[in-house]
Amino acid sequence: MTIHPTALADQAAAASTEARRTLRRLAATGHARLTVTPSPWLAEQTTTLTARLLTGPVRSCPHIGVSPRMVHAAVWTPGLLACPACVHLLTPTPDEDHRCDRCRRPARPLHLGTAAIGPILLAYGLCTPCQHAAGLA
Repeated sequence: MTIHPTALADQAAAASTEARRTLRRLAATGHARLTVTPSPWLAEQTTTLTARLLTGPVRSCPHIGVSPRMVHAAVWTPGLLACPACVHLLTPTPDEDHRCDRCRRPARPLHLGTAAIGPILLAYGLCTPCQHAAGLA
């Protein structure tokens, strides 16, 4: 079965729209803050994620197929994608749960954030100094 490029582009656009809609819903409930400020650190994470997706290795839950759809990823688990039903696969280990994704030092509190990169929601956690240094405060 051949998928027409227009249909594939429509599916990718719909998945990207769903990711942005999900972030707006989280913001409306107070569980997220929308930021439009460009962040070099976040751009670097996007580049790293994209390179990993293009060159591998990438692991995913069994529900992710070839059709574009909204998926979740996390800076602390590079190369793992999960559908919304399997987002629990991205749960950090107890040590990782208190480690900054930028400086890698143990920190409390961690400021959690999520960025929509096309159809991918990329989660991260930053200590207070790194949150400011990354321009995400």
